[in-house]
Amino acid sequence: MKKPPPRPGSAAHIAEALPRRRRRFGSALVAVGIIAMSLQSFTEWLLPYNQAPLNAMRNLLGTPELTAAQLAWAWALLSLALLAALARAERAPKPLALATGALLGSVHAAAGGGAASLALLLLVGVASLGWHAARQGGLTLLLSTAGSIAGWEWFISDSPSLWVVMPVLVAVFVWIDLMHMRANDRRLFGALAERDTLIGSLDQRTAELTELQGARTRLLASISHDLRQPLQAVRLYAEALQAADLPGPDEPTQPLAPAAAKARARRAELLRQQMRAADDATAMLDQFSEFSAIEQGALQSHPELVDVRDILDAVAASLQATQAPAQLRLSVHGRRHWVHADRTQLARLVQNLAGNAVRYSIGLRPGRPARVVLAVRPHGWELDGSEGLAIDVVDNGRGIPADKLEAVFEPYVQLRDGDGPADVAPAGASRGGRGLGLAIVRGLVAQLGLSMAPLRSRLGRGTRFRVRVPAALRREGPQAAGSPTAPSDPARLDGWLLALLDDEQAPRAALRAALEGAGATLVDAGSIEQLKLRLDDEPRFPDALVLDHDLGSGKPDGVATLLELRAEWELMVPAVIVTGRVAALGSITLPKRCVLLTKPVALAALVGTLRRLAQPAGTVHPAADVDIPVDEPET
Repeated sequence: MKKPPPRPGSAAHIAEALPRRRRRFGSALVAVGIIAMSLQSFTEWLLPYNQAPLNAMRNLLGTPELTAAQLAWAWALLSLALLAALARAERAPKPLALATGALLGSVHAAAGGGAASLALLLLVGVASLGWHAARQGGLTLLLSTAGSIAGWEWFISDSPSLWVVMPVLVAVFVWIDLMHMRANDRRLFGALAERDTLIGSLDQRTAELTELQGARTRLLASISHDLRQPLQAVRLYAEALQAADLPGPDEPTQPLAPAAAKARARRAELLRQQMRAADDATAMLDQFSEFSAIEQGALQSHPELVDVRDILDAVAASLQATQAPAQLRLSVHGRRHWVHADRTQLARLVQNLAGNAVRYSIGLRPGRPARVVLAVRPHGWELDGSEGLAIDVVDNGRGIPADKLEAVFEPYVQLRDGDGPADVAPAGASRGGRGLGLAIVRGLVAQLGLSMAPLRSRLGRGTRFRVRVPAALRREGPQAAGSPTAPSDPARLDGWLLALLDDEQAPRAALRAALEGAGATLVDAGSIEQLKLRLDDEPRFPDALVLDHDLGSGKPDGVATLLELRAEWELMVPAVIVTGRVAALGSITLPKRCVLLTKPVALAALVGTLRRLAQPAGTVHPAADVDIPVDEPET
């Protein structure tokens, strides 16, 4: 069985390649010496030149007209050809090394006798150091050259003397190669082998850590998906109960007895606390999953045309639903601005900033509500005259010390008591995080091509986070078409027919209860076949579809089901797909007029998304033109 080649850069690879490189370098060095000796024939001979070898070669070859230059260059060309063959060979065969040495040794006859012979022998000895091994041919070349020089001297000279010096020079070069070159090589290769062992150990540990990281990611994804189902049900049931306490749009408002009003207020507060608890648990799942994806570089973006104001409104509605108006005043300012970005990631970025602001502002001033402002406005003229956007999240919370403004963006960093908003939550606030929220914000900002403005904060007064959107990401929004219709309650779906598909009974029932509480009529089922049969009894197609992405093992997912229904109905029905697999967000390709939301989804966010998807193309919701109140303009 053929042995596999050594890994490039390993000790075995270097031990194999180094002598070969030395052989090529040594051959080149000898070639330079040969050319230098031959060039002397055009000028004066720098080395002492003995005429006797030239005369002997004339007699031997029978060419009395032979000149020193002709003889020298003939020898040089033949020697260079053999040296080139020796240098190119992967393994130097002994016959080739012997032939090359024998030809080099004929320098005694070709270049003027003993001085040239001695110079060339010294050059070959130096050039052969480091590749004396049998497979490289350096020692064979040295011995062959020395023997050839001695033989030519005995043949030509009347009084040979170099044969006495040759063994000494050869012995010196062999001793240098054995005691220094090979000893140094052994130390070098030993150190490299030790390095390879360490690298192999590190590679093994890295592979083990990668496998553990993958197992951890899979475990988190599985836990996240399994926990989101009951959390979805808990939150939606709470919202359904909350909506049940509110009078319908056509019901008259009747005053309640003090005891009944107090009981209703108490029930509403308990429902808000239940929704906050579900949101806090979801936030922890989201943070771990998203930070893991950012850390591994596995986060993918799917840019689309996004209304920033729409995202701010949805985040504000979701957060306000968990707090009583007496505790939190959350307002949104700014016109509608459209950008080319990933909707889910941009919404998560705003959600993290706004959630952090709410968490550390509530209860700070007893008797007064916390105030959080979300705003979007044009900002920052660029070199080409274009204008970007600024997304601001401003609160009147505890503030952050000046020396902690950078630290709050580091992962798993939570400031100590007295350090600012991330130390001990004020009364009525829920911690709900693990120091990952702002680290995720920084990762999402980089992922989306945005930038963070310097953080502004004053202890006891509040904090402002600003995200800058470059002008290159801004887009023209759809123009208003036709005359505006009568405004309707943005939190209601009165008159809507919705089709709901989820293979699990509990989250489907919770979602049905919540959407019916918002005024919609529901047709729900656990499979696409059941849904088609139940929709056959309806006089019209549904206004929108709400689908779970995971519809059971071996069955088409939510996207495939949506495409099947659209193809069968020949109708572009708007759809919302919900999923508990946060890690899969970047890998799901959505068709047109379809949005992906993560569980548990707030009812306000779901209703707002359905209303936005179902509006005719070109319709623009009215929005107040209000700028954010700031302490001082940013320079």
